Amino acid sequence: MFSGYIPAVVTPFKDGKIDLQSFEKYIDWLSGSGVNGAVVCGSTGESLALSKDEHLELIKTAVRVAGRRIQIIGGVISSSTKHCLELIENSAEYVDGLLCICPFYIKPTQKQLMDHFTTLSKATDKPIILYNNPGRVGISLGKDAFDQIVALKNVRAIKECAGDLSRFTLWRKDLKKDFDFLTGNDDSAWAALAMGAVGVVSVSANVCPQLCVKAFNAFKAGDFATFGKLRDILAPLHSLMFSEPSPAPAKYALSKMGLMHDELRAPLSSISDDLRLRIDAFMKSVENVEI
Repeated sequence: MFSGYIPAVVTPFKDGKIDLQSFEKYIDWLSGSGVNGAVVCGSTGESLALSKDEHLELIKTAVRVAGRRIQIIGGVISSSTKHCLELIENSAEYVDGLLCICPFYIKPTQKQLMDHFTTLSKATDKPIILYNNPGRVGISLGKDAFDQIVALKNVRAIKECAGDLSRFTLWRKDLKKDFDFLTGNDDSAWAALAMGAVGVVSVSANVCPQLCVKAFNAFKAGDFATFGKLRDILAPLHSLMFSEPSPAPAKYALSKMGLMHDELRAPLSSISDDLRLRIDAFMKSVENVEI
């Protein structure tokens, strides 16, 4: 159900407000780039800085502009089960799936994680993608809890960022239902795909979607000469996108491409001059790469 390259999109701002004109242009560009989907209002989209009305406006705009060319996945990023339910109610009728993170900061027990996702599952018939990111959240979804949560009827995929690549093989082979393992780590995406992942929820694909898709397709087709070339070309980008707090590096690169303004909501701010120069150099280096 969920596979291939799926950019975790940023949210354009202008003078403190959502820049819908830029967002429409950006989503239209991504929808024609070969990616399979887009996560809207995820953590890369500065979702914690968005109001409920802004969340809905972005979701509805992305769905309208994409026009079924790609899947639109709505972010459900909150530590509160109640707030997650409100976000689901706000967007479920429009999206193809819901990316639901493990509650962060509060460090829930595994039982509390199971209860949380069970409650979310009962609130919608739309597919749910679990989002395990212990580096951001402070806890990691364990195997026993995972097995029980996956048994829920509409839990259909996971965005796995734990860094343990063995999960893509060992956890997958025990499943008794169709279920999609996605990686959320650009820097180890190819290793995750080799271990059994079927897609990448990516920050880098915001900047070079066509190169990412071509590398993915070459990998799947066994064209390892093309894949190896593109893998090495893209490797610096993965590092650059996280050299300073995300999504600031991606937003700067997109501003250089004329897709949006380089504006974030505090406490995030634009990247340093040094990182700007490094991103500029990378983007110049890929200008003439044949796609």
